[in-house]
Amino acid sequence: MCLLLLLIVILCAAVTHMGRDGSLYAECFHSFARDTERFGVTADDYDGIAQDLGDYFSGKDAAFPYFNEREITHLSDIRSLFRLFDYAWLLVIPLLALAYALSRHVDADGFVGGWGLAALLLCGLAVYIIYDFENAFILMHRLLFANELWLLDPYTDLLICLMPEGMFSYLAIRLGWAVLPAWLLVPSLAVLMYQIRKTRKV
Repeated sequence: MCLLLLLIVILCAAVTHMGRDGSLYAECFHSFARDTERFGVTADDYDGIAQDLGDYFSGKDAAFPYFNEREITHLSDIRSLFRLFDYAWLLVIPLLALAYALSRHVDADGFVGGWGLAALLLCGLAVYIIYDFENAFILMHRLLFANELWLLDPYTDLLICLMPEGMFSYLAIRLGWAVLPAWLLVPSLAVLMYQIRKTRKV
């Protein structure tokens, strides 16, 4: 439970950090965007749009003359989601309380066993995402959004042309590499501290 709460906190922090990075959007647009010219948007416009998105998700006002009403409403939903993720650190409070309560009853072997079980579950989830990214992507959106404004049409909506599925596959990999080291470091330090404390008692 402690590790799952910790993973949620780390994941939310990583998502909001990446989601507010205008330079990352610009990199992705130049690599993955397709057929934007028919909307009057060329590669020269990508950097400006990317910066506008980064600023908007960071809480600043931004005008989006190149997006329609459906797209702008969906962007507003994403910004609200990021604001919710900003409060994920509050999970640290029950996490610490739970970790303190369990530390008196669970030894290092039990902690490592719990970590191993959590790692197996995460590996299973990763395999599912890699094997069937499209359905995993759809499921994620259905869980995170109360509407279906995320179902965009490449013939009428610029946003899906700027951010095709390939971009999200790439970002999912980057997110995984960003989250994994932090998630591995904390339990490793916890076990080390436990062993040091145990050695001092001997």
